[in-house]
Amino acid sequence: MTVVLAIFDSSLGYELLFGVAALACFVAATRAWKVEDPELRWSLLALLLASGGWSASHVGMFALPDPFREFSYLFGLILGFGTVWVWLYFASAYTGRTYHREPTFRWLAGAIYLAVVAVKVTNPFHHLYFETAFVTDPFPHLTVQQGVFHWAVTGFSYALAAAGIFMLLDLFVSSDYDTWPLAVLAGLTGLPVTLDIVGYATPLLVDIIYAPLGVGAFAIGVLFLFRDRFLAVKATGGVSDPLVFLDDDGRIRDYNEPAGDLFPALAAGDRLDAVVPGATDAAADDQLLELDVEGERRYFVVSNSVFEVGQNRVGQVVLFSDVTDSEQRRRELARHNRQLEDFAGAMTHELRNSLQVIDWNVQAAAETVDLDFDRRDPLETATGAADRMGDLVDDFTVLARHGQTVEGLAELDLGEAVADARREADTDVSVTVTDDATIEAEPRRLRALFASAFEFADRNGATEVTVEATRDGFALADDGNPPIEPVEKYFAYDEAVPDAKAGMKLPNVRSLANVHGWEVAIDSGYRDGVRVAVSGVRLL
Repeated sequence: MTVVLAIFDSSLGYELLFGVAALACFVAATRAWKVEDPELRWSLLALLLASGGWSASHVGMFALPDPFREFSYLFGLILGFGTVWVWLYFASAYTGRTYHREPTFRWLAGAIYLAVVAVKVTNPFHHLYFETAFVTDPFPHLTVQQGVFHWAVTGFSYALAAAGIFMLLDLFVSSDYDTWPLAVLAGLTGLPVTLDIVGYATPLLVDIIYAPLGVGAFAIGVLFLFRDRFLAVKATGGVSDPLVFLDDDGRIRDYNEPAGDLFPALAAGDRLDAVVPGATDAAADDQLLELDVEGERRYFVVSNSVFEVGQNRVGQVVLFSDVTDSEQRRRELARHNRQLEDFAGAMTHELRNSLQVIDWNVQAAAETVDLDFDRRDPLETATGAADRMGDLVDDFTVLARHGQTVEGLAELDLGEAVADARREADTDVSVTVTDDATIEAEPRRLRALFASAFEFADRNGATEVTVEATRDGFALADDGNPPIEPVEKYFAYDEAVPDAKAGMKLPNVRSLANVHGWEVAIDSGYRDGVRVAVSGVRLL
């Protein structure tokens, strides 16, 4: 300690102190030159060069002969006030704000800077900013008595610097990153205040402003943290999901707090697959990544994207989106759909067998028993009811198998879908498609929808159905009986409109449309038959 204090008993100690600070800033500027983004590169360069110049001006205070000492100090003040503005420029550009580009802010900043510089330059005439004196204790040097204007500008400068730090703090918090690097940087700017107090209150240090040391350390800290932490924070800004920042070689560079909680073994320099097996393949193949998290099976969508600053690639960002709830619902829905389809198949089989037994026994009774007309009529009614029940079984089977939530959609040609449905439909009506269109739908359900609509048209007395594309879907118009009011009865399962045989057809059409998210309605203004309009369809 005694040796250190002895060094500062001569001007050489202060020249070395501020000289080393200046040299460190100038050397760091060579690294800032490699920053890819132009706005960030030039603002960092300006911050380091101005900080280095400010420290160098303090060297001149001790090393230069009179009257150049005061001019050196004055030049340093001009550079020092400039560091505040380039720092704000960097903070705005780094956090994605546009203050540094807006003409109003630029003109205002320039006006304030020039006004303060004008006061500083003219200080030899009015001495409002500072007064100087030459003393010989403990060695010959220039002392500076700061004025009120100096302290006002200093307070204003620290307020502006704090605004820039707040911009970064906001980004760090939104990115779920520790804010301790910012706390360290802010502490560096305030550290020289301690030296100021020691110099003012004790003879251990000369009474000068030591702010260039803090600003220089701050500028160097910003540069080195920029590559190691700031880029990662910028990449993860506003993202609350686990996110890992990789370099171009695929090695972990940084990660946010949710990623650290999810994968405690993450460490800078490791390859991601060594810590999270299968993550890279899941991102490349669009597959879900299954992980055991605290004894629970979790599912993640893994996305990998290039991170660029300006036009330059600086790494990759791997995002883990937890889709466990939706994946569990999807699997439960798939299980439910399979169960419902199996149930529909079993019920169809049993009902058809029972109906065949009924039909066979009724026909046997009619053939073996010589009955008059009055006694034969109930048997024919029973046969008709059995046939009707067979049709209902077909309709309920369509609803049970296809009235489930759509899981996968495909791009389908409207004309081809209509032709396939016409071959499956139990009807003789002719079908014409008037427009070429491609729609997004589930193939089986779309065919079932068209088939039910064609069978309804047949029951409605139609001989021809026209299918046309509309602005937001498609429409089917037949030449059968016009609709009767209220038209909503056509879509009710408990109604038999226009007759019992047609009663299940349009309700099935609406159900099959609803599972796609579509709407179905009857055009009441169409009187040449029944026109069914399907809307909400995605046309491609």
